[in-house]
Amino acid sequence: MIDPVASQNANFEGTTICPSPVPGELLAYIQETFAPETEALRTLTAAARTAGMPEGWEITPDVGRLFQVLCRAIGARRVLEFGTLAGHSAWWLAMALPEGGKVVSVEINPEWAEAARRALDEVGVGMKVEVRLGAVQELLETLEREVRERHMPYDAVFLDTDKARYPELLEWSTRVLRPGGLLLADNVLRSSSWKGQTLLDPLADDPRILAIRRFNRILAEHPHFTSMILPLRAGVAVGVYEPPTTAP
Repeated sequence: MIDPVASQNANFEGTTICPSPVPGELLAYIQETFAPETEALRTLTAAARTAGMPEGWEITPDVGRLFQVLCRAIGARRVLEFGTLAGHSAWWLAMALPEGGKVVSVEINPEWAEAARRALDEVGVGMKVEVRLGAVQELLETLEREVRERHMPYDAVFLDTDKARYPELLEWSTRVLRPGGLLLADNVLRSSSWKGQTLLDPLADDPRILAIRRFNRILAEHPHFTSMILPLRAGVAVGVYEPPTTAP
């Protein structure tokens, strides 16, 4: 694996690195063709603005559409999300689930959680989304116990919360994901909240950047995940979980 602090323009034997990003007009074409903004998304964005949520933190429609495709591909029925905000990602995930499917979305901010509940009801997916209020670290034990007692693991886990917790949540996810389940994570390449520091900056000392570097390396090398990062929005990690085999 390439060292995250190595130069982006370095040459590696047997490896071709394309320095040119996809042109903006092609990215716009993809989004307009496959993931156009809907009235539901506009409603959620308005709810975020009214509640005073940070602008631009929600996932973009192309990422939401990717999540839909992945969840449909594995026949997902139960999804766990860390970080509700106004409910954009919860809406995309809920729209991918069949009747009776459920998204459990964890949000630490009580005002944002209530705003998301109202907005998700307004756009017609409230019955599929359960917004749980609380800090991530306070809910992990309860979430894991529910999976164990009900024998109902999650089909997908989406991380979009405190980036410093990503490495811990990666390992924790293996206790609640079903075989073949998905681990999804946002902001694994960049974030506007990193105050100008970047993932590849050798002088970066933001603990969130250090944690993301560690998360990416662990995921890439993890023996029970087949994974990749897609350069959409701020970088989306996708991993397919396969638990260790048990001897007969």
